[in-house]
Amino acid sequence: MIKKYFAALSATALIGVAPYALAASSTDLTVTGLITPNACTPSLSDGGLVDVGKVEVKDLNPTQYTVVGRQPMQLTVACDASTLFALNGIDNKAGTSSSDLYFGLGLTSNNEKIGYFTPLIRSALADGQPAHSIRSIDNGASWHRIYQILKKSLTSTSVVGTLIPIAVKDLTVELTVQTVIARADSLTLTDDVAIDGSATFEMKYL
Repeated sequence: MIKKYFAALSATALIGVAPYALAASSTDLTVTGLITPNACTPSLSDGGLVDVGKVEVKDLNPTQYTVVGRQPMQLTVACDASTLFALNGIDNKAGTSSSDLYFGLGLTSNNEKIGYFTPLIRSALADGQPAHSIRSIDNGASWHRIYQILKKSLTSTSVVGTLIPIAVKDLTVELTVQTVIARADSLTLTDDVAIDGSATFEMKYL
């Protein structure tokens, strides 16, 4: 299941302690953050649930990854006013994906990685206008074009042909959630194996 998560306040803290040998008489504590009057709410169609049904072992490729599902899904973000934001993709099954970028599907009883899923971005509308999706892996310092929502990165929205995040009030993104099972010869499939993927899309205000 792909879940949604909303956070309206971001706070970070840094505690710096001088080395004992310097015998410093003071130390600094810094707290930064953002309190925004504009709230944004993300949501997914179908309750964010992707069910690929029963997958027969005979249908899995023994030596290559097998795509077992491509489900359309709509992601919307509704804000009280135009807001600069990004989505942070969090893998709730961390350590189970066979890819560093995609979201995991859990493990077999023998701790084998079942596979991964990835939300492919088909199109985006920002306040009714065509837009591009962009990704940052350095907390917003730089951005590049992206066609999937990936973990360990921020996904935001830009005007077509640019790489600068824009403030948006209503965002609609058409997705295809692709579910992929690892090569069958890497899995123990003598018993039923539950496909159990889960991700959180967390709001980050820029």
